[in-house]
Amino acid sequence: MQELKDFWSKYEPYKLHPEDEKDLSSIKDELCLHLSIGEMREKYGEDLKSEQTKINFNKVESNNKKLLTNLIPVPFAGDIFNAKLYILTLNPGFTPGVYIDEHEDTKYIELAKQNLRLELKTFKSLHEDAKNTEGYQYWSHNGRIPKIAREVQRLSNTEYDESFKFTKDNLAVIESVAYHSTQFAKIKNKDKLFSMSSSQLNKKFVHDYVMKRVRKNEAMVFVWR
Repeated sequence: MQELKDFWSKYEPYKLHPEDEKDLSSIKDELCLHLSIGEMREKYGEDLKSEQTKINFNKVESNNKKLLTNLIPVPFAGDIFNAKLYILTLNPGFTPGVYIDEHEDTKYIELAKQNLRLELKTFKSLHEDAKNTEGYQYWSHNGRIPKIAREVQRLSNTEYDESFKFTKDNLAVIESVAYHSTQFAKIKNKDKLFSMSSSQLNKKFVHDYVMKRVRKNEAMVFVWR
């Protein structure tokens, strides 16, 4: 546990973690895209939250084959040491609106930094300070966390608001790769990304800590994609 805290304490926004930087040094340009928020607006559209800007960005095929590094990574989210439900997935997705969330939304930026410091006791993307973000829109979709909360409500015979709070406070997501991308499947040399220090550390945490809790019936795991 301390290893995770120590590792991410060395991170400085907005870039790769220094250890990941070393791991990808020879192929960084091939695998990473580093754009300022000004460049995003100039190239793809002033309104970064609009559907048209998203379409403009995705039209450039090379954009879909790289990690976006001028953002705050999300190696995990939630109270990963005490969660009762873990979701393991590939990596955080990306739409241009994430730039507004992580460069201009001061409350959310602090929330994202707290998450990296492992200080949050609830799921970051469903926090009150995340309500205007792309992450909140994704995870609050009826087919995702609300669906789980409704099942909790059915099993526990509680009110929905109570079951939703229980779900978000006991949910953690752990990513195989910490950095955002639009279409991970299109990225070449994915083995290099899975071999990054941050990815290997998450894998170790799942094997050494999460699975130990699962075997003791203290938690359960869903593997997505």
